[in-house]
Amino acid sequence: MRVRNKIRPEIGDTMCGFVQGKGTTNAVYMLRMIIERAWKCRRTYTCFIDYTKAFDRVKHWEMIKQLKQLHVDGKDLRIIKNICWQQTAAVRIENETSPFQMIKRGVRQGCVLSPDLFNLYSETILRNLDEYPGIRKGGRMINNLRYADDTVGGRMINNLRYADDTV
Repeated sequence: MRVRNKIRPEIGDTMCGFVQGKGTTNAVYMLRMIIERAWKCRRTYTCFIDYTKAFDRVKHWEMIKQLKQLHVDGKDLRIIKNICWQQTAAVRIENETSPFQMIKRGVRQGCVLSPDLFNLYSETILRNLDEYPGIRKGGRMINNLRYADDTVGGRMINNLRYADDTV
């Protein structure tokens, strides 16, 4: 899909969930590297974040803004808008059903594009962390590790206060 080809290059290499060729093994290996490096250096603290109902929290207008920045437009953008913005839901309790309401946020679970849309959405949020130092390993700075809707942020002790301000 054309949209996927525009989104995937934008996803950081610390994301191991919903990324072809990566999985839990990659995430565990990277976390172990971070821990081993931290033992050799100085005190390091990590912040573990598990986004509750992550797919349901994606703000449509923010996601569309991000897609436009990637030059996703025309028919592709209209299709995504229709998938997201034309959703309605009702609640049924026993034999009574509520009126249908528009769903104003979230990406559809089970839609093949939803993992990529979620990754793009979370990537943009976590790019704010790039300005904060993390743990140097193999010539590069690692300051977060992600698997699907779980994030681990690693900080040296004197920088942790900035990490939780960002989150």
